Amino acid sequence: MELVELRTETRATTGKQVRQLRRQGWVPAIVYGPDLATTAIQAEERSITAAMRAAGETLLINLFIGDMAQPYPVLAREIQRDALNDRLMHVDFYQVRLTEKVRTTPRLEFHGEPTLVKSGVAVLIHNISEIEVECLPTDLISSIRVDVSGLEKMDDTILVRDLPVPSGLTLLVDPQAVVASLVATRMEIEEEVVEEVAAEPVAAAPAEE
Repeated sequence: MELVELRTETRATTGKQVRQLRRQGWVPAIVYGPDLATTAIQAEERSITAAMRAAGETLLINLFIGDMAQPYPVLAREIQRDALNDRLMHVDFYQVRLTEKVRTTPRLEFHGEPTLVKSGVAVLIHNISEIEVECLPTDLISSIRVDVSGLEKMDDTILVRDLPVPSGLTLLVDPQAVVASLVATRMEIEEEVVEEVAAEPVAAAPAEE
């Protein structure tokens, strides 16, 4: 399993002074874990941005501090971004033990298009966009592929239990939870109402006495 690498340096700058740090092209961060006391670090913005783009919050990163020869395997736990330009502001990294399970939330990637959606009589509803799992750090994945093209009838659904989850991962959500379903479009509902009204028998007018 090839891991993303990130090289960092220890950080002495704290508090309001980190603004100057960011202006110099650094992103402040901390790293902590079962075998590591909380340590303030900093990384070049270009490097940490690339690492977060590749690993996100679901894949392991080999994090080097200073001149250390052996990296810490870490997960990004808290990611703070600028609300205006989406630039990284701060990252919390959690050092993991490769022999102990961790929890993470890979995203669901939906593929395919149901026939009823193509014809315009239904819309696809995504009830869940990510799902919590537990596994060893070396079994972590960033996403789960969900094929929705098999939804053929209006009452068809994809449940959590139907997801193609790799071995080694344990789902931590209700297996009966609905992942995706089809819902009739407004036009389809209106057509059904018109058909029902047209099918109703018309009461005969009372005869005149």
